[in-house]
Amino acid sequence: MDVYKLRIEHTGSSKIDRDTFEEETRCREPWYQDGSGDKRSQFAVCPACDNPIQLVGLYELPKNLNKPYGKHTTTGIRGIGPSDREARECCPYFQPRQHQKTDRKVGFEGTPRKILMLLIEQFDRVAYVIEKQTNLALSAATLRGMLERYKGERGYMYTGATLRNVPWIFAYMSDATDLFGQRIAPNAALAKAISDRVSGARIDENGRLGAEVLPSGKRSFVDIKMSFIRHRFSRDNEAGALRESMELVVSRSVKRELEDIHKELIEVDHNWFERLIRLPADHQNRRMDRVALAREVLGSLL
Repeated sequence: MDVYKLRIEHTGSSKIDRDTFEEETRCREPWYQDGSGDKRSQFAVCPACDNPIQLVGLYELPKNLNKPYGKHTTTGIRGIGPSDREARECCPYFQPRQHQKTDRKVGFEGTPRKILMLLIEQFDRVAYVIEKQTNLALSAATLRGMLERYKGERGYMYTGATLRNVPWIFAYMSDATDLFGQRIAPNAALAKAISDRVSGARIDENGRLGAEVLPSGKRSFVDIKMSFIRHRFSRDNEAGALRESMELVVSRSVKRELEDIHKELIEVDHNWFERLIRLPADHQNRRMDRVALAREVLGSLL
């Protein structure tokens, strides 16, 4: 892995770099301590799963490597933190793999609880990330529905959920979301696909998806929903950056058959979410009504 954080309670991360690590730790314990043999070793915390990691090559690079990297330890490290085997084995930095959407962790304490707390207390920023990446504006009722489906799916227990991908796994675990009445005009490609391919659908002057009025006076039936599928992790090597993505698919039902009308690749930007949650708790752009909504739907789980 190419990132670390110093303490379990931290929510941000730093790139693994000798000067940065020395600046942040002042070369003090517990980040510098005796390792195997007679050499001092450097330790930190994995920002995705909160397990201890050892920084390899910070001062002496192994052969065939041109930069240092972090690797998970198999035991707890004094002053750094305990080892959580389940969280480590699910961590994409430890073992990037394809997770089945039905795969769930066994234990709630630890990373799943922390993911849930982060989702609730940062839900306005979670929703902001989703809206910006999809170019959609989601109503309170729509966000409530997504929260309720995430709760029913136990999305915080998904083996592919980490502390760094909270907004995207929330979207992934919200299943299919009805776009009727949502403002979709900012997503020009989606708006054009609907206008071209969905008879009976209309986008009003406010950019919201609605239905045409039939000669009978009734409105057309419009069934257009968005889903997030194909959640994937990849990494070139142990020292490489983690890449994560999923696919946004907008579909409609035609004579009981599903037809895709729009697709987009959604790239996960872990650093973007970390920058948002590091903003002050009283930042002027916060939407505490959305946080209150998440507390109402999910708060009883804590």
